Amino acid sequence: MISRRERFLQILEVLSKHGFGFALGGIKEEWRAPLARVRLIDPNKLYSQPVHLRQALEELGPTFVKLGQLVSTRPDLLPPRYVQELTRLQDNSPPVPPEQIRAMIESEPDSAAEEILAQIDPTPLATGSIGQAHAAVYHGVDVVVKVRRPGVVEEVNRDLEILAELAKLLSTYWPAVEHFDLAGLADEFAQSLRDELDYLTEARNAQRMAENFRGDPRVHIPEIFWEASTSRILTMERVRGIKINDYPALEAAGLDRHLLAVDSTEAICRMIFEHGFFHADPHPGNLFVEAGGRIGIIDFGMMGTLTDEFRDHLVTLMLGVVQQNPRRAAAGLLGMTSQEEDVNKRELDRDVGILLRRYANKPLQEVRVGHLMGDLIGLLRRYRMHLPRESALFLRMLVTAESVGTGLDPDFDLVTVLTPYAQRFVLHRLSPEVLVKRLRDTVEDAVQMGVEAPEYLRRLIVVLERGGFDVHLRADEFEPLLKRGEKIGHQVIAGAVIAASINGMAHILASDPERWRRYHTPLIAGGATTVGTLTGYLVLSTNVPKVRRLANTIRVRRRF
Repeated sequence: MISRRERFLQILEVLSKHGFGFALGGIKEEWRAPLARVRLIDPNKLYSQPVHLRQALEELGPTFVKLGQLVSTRPDLLPPRYVQELTRLQDNSPPVPPEQIRAMIESEPDSAAEEILAQIDPTPLATGSIGQAHAAVYHGVDVVVKVRRPGVVEEVNRDLEILAELAKLLSTYWPAVEHFDLAGLADEFAQSLRDELDYLTEARNAQRMAENFRGDPRVHIPEIFWEASTSRILTMERVRGIKINDYPALEAAGLDRHLLAVDSTEAICRMIFEHGFFHADPHPGNLFVEAGGRIGIIDFGMMGTLTDEFRDHLVTLMLGVVQQNPRRAAAGLLGMTSQEEDVNKRELDRDVGILLRRYANKPLQEVRVGHLMGDLIGLLRRYRMHLPRESALFLRMLVTAESVGTGLDPDFDLVTVLTPYAQRFVLHRLSPEVLVKRLRDTVEDAVQMGVEAPEYLRRLIVVLERGGFDVHLRADEFEPLLKRGEKIGHQVIAGAVIAASINGMAHILASDPERWRRYHTPLIAGGATTVGTLTGYLVLSTNVPKVRRLANTIRVRRRF
């Protein structure tokens, strides 16, 4: 393996050759000489066409191909023509010789090497930048054995370190990316790729997915053979079937393509709205149709998880869309992003309203999710709002679901399939059980602030009395102290939130009193026994008269 410095120069040379030399003006003077043998691009000309970017990534090898594939899932970062070009990235990694594969399997003490090697096909089923897959028979079961490429961990780690340095260079010398957190994106990519290097992570993902779909006869998740798997070797049940985009073969097998469109997209909807854990790369190559029409899913290296916070923002966005409320929809959209600068909320509300009116009068069957997502992404880019990884993967999943469905059936309507899942999802997030849990969490946080804040105030006073920060306050104490100070300043708001929550829950109670009757019990065991008492405790700890009066209001309202 070449040295880190040699690899860095190699990367710079390839980037310069493909038109990105103008972005590398900050490299060391002594490193410029090796670039003289390639024709550097005039800084006044911009030759960074999408095709050059794709070619450069392919020439730089596995790590950068993976980078391009990851970026292709982020339409909020690049214009559509770049995203489209990056989806064409090809991993041209040559296959590892069979003798090396055998040696690696034999070197793993817990990989059941003898049984696997007894019946393994030396010709790989597929090769990739991380590893390659071979067909085998294990304990009488047809399996696929994925083996990690020798030396790939060291190679990837070296390239990831260089990538982090390049992110800093580009952020400094390429104006076009000044609004992007390239360092943060590089860290995100590094974590994602390192997860893919560990096959035990993929095994756990597959097992979790199998548990989520347990009892669903329409979906097949391959079994993992743990006793024959390690971080470098993964042995799983082989999924046989027709690729979901091999339409002639599906027709020849007499399979109902419309039913397949519904089943495959419903599986994706369940991942998103019911499980909150979804396959982040559900392209047709990872979906197979088995005999009888069951959908087989493979490749669980890249997964997405939806947090409760994201789900709440998603509910806000959905309610805003349904109610044609631009302000609510914009608030939900803003919560799903990670913008780096202030957004003009008035202008955002206006543009979201225009977007909503564009789809307001269309029948559901005429709404294309892909077009809607395209408009939404355009709005995000206009306001320089960036999506966190999970948000981007979620939107991509919806577009992929529609693409799979319309490929199988041109008249397929994703919105019709999506609507009942979305409705149940919203109702669940607004259910008494979830609201009670949310209220309980709010109360616990407020009480914790009331307990801890006086101690931090006492420490601050002691420090000031003894001479000030420059003598007695260490740097590692300063940040948490400021954070607690901010929380103290917001305790009045915390009390108001609790009051508003209880008032709102009283209205919800009136709609379904029987369901709520069992929740008229203590919310937190072991401490104060009612919301009113907890709020009173919080108020007394702050000694704020206005909040004491608020507590009295809460004590009255809790008697609904």
